[in-house]
Amino acid sequence: MDLLHEWYVASTSVLPDDLEIWDAHTHTGSNDPDGMIGESVHLLRRLDQAGHAGCVLIASQEPDGYPHANDRILGEAHEASGRFLPFLRVDPNLGPAAIAEAERCLGFGFLGVKLHPRGEDFSMADATVSELANVAADAEVPILIHAGRGIPSLGPDVVRLLDTHADLNIILAHAAISDLSWLAPVVDSYPGLFFDTAWWSTAALVRLFSAVPASQILYASDTPYGRPLMSGTLTSRVAGSAGYDEDAMRAVFGGNLLSLMAGARPEPLQSIPDESFVPTDPLLIGLYADLHGAIGEVLQGCDASQAMSLARLACDVRANHPLAQVLAAMAASIDRLATVRSSRDQGIGRPLIAVASAALTPTQPVPDITEWPSS
Repeated sequence: MDLLHEWYVASTSVLPDDLEIWDAHTHTGSNDPDGMIGESVHLLRRLDQAGHAGCVLIASQEPDGYPHANDRILGEAHEASGRFLPFLRVDPNLGPAAIAEAERCLGFGFLGVKLHPRGEDFSMADATVSELANVAADAEVPILIHAGRGIPSLGPDVVRLLDTHADLNIILAHAAISDLSWLAPVVDSYPGLFFDTAWWSTAALVRLFSAVPASQILYASDTPYGRPLMSGTLTSRVAGSAGYDEDAMRAVFGGNLLSLMAGARPEPLQSIPDESFVPTDPLLIGLYADLHGAIGEVLQGCDASQAMSLARLACDVRANHPLAQVLAAMAASIDRLATVRSSRDQGIGRPLIAVASAALTPTQPVPDITEWPSS
């Protein structure tokens, strides 16, 4: 069993045994300018590794347009026998052609719309976006919007769309890191506003779960950029730390998504945790900062050995320390990763992200990698 899988098994042990997990954000495609390639056979394998029931499937960026890519997505969904929920993707810069493509795809049974303001370089204030919102609302399907890096603020425009399209449901991807600070105070006023968890920073997910109720959060991985094993680990640990009960867990890990796929908003859940949910132990905060720095170096293809070494040293506490168990698991994990060359190509990044999550979720289960040495 590899390290990431060990962390996943331990972390998801807090979920209901009979839970069907659905991932709200994945991609396939081979023409994205960033070089990332996603294939349906690999996606199914990763879903199976994590025991997931299925996922939303979207085309990755296609510089030559989306009609052919949308047709491919629909074909892959048919071949997967219900495990892929197809979302169409369009470029609003094309104006009437984008509207026509959305209507064509929805006529074939697509279950949502994906808009990527960074990939297609458009503003959420564009008139075509408002027209697409009308089309989506009339068809009772949600719009999933990139709300991560590389874009200006979109919060005010999203709120305007919800104000002018009463039946519209919008899912902001990547924990809405671009706009959560601005949106958090008004979330309760917008039951059609949702957020997915497809992001690698545990700190960002802690922010999300501290501000948004469970009925408006959707578990997601953004595979192939993320992985179900990694995202499942992070989301489970943060939800468990937030004190989510069985109903809240079921909502986040599939219930909310399946409700939206059926054209209905999920039942409201009052589940925002109190301030004790956020760790304040200086050791844990410093340890997470060290590991966050190491992750940044790994993601850039740099040598992260010094940052990982600092983090490893921070795990050395006496056997009677109250955090001894979680720090032991983190220490053993770092030791194992240190035997692999510290580059993005060697697969260190995602396991390291899972290990780092424990620093901000110390109350959650950890894998029994090694026994804590006697002092």
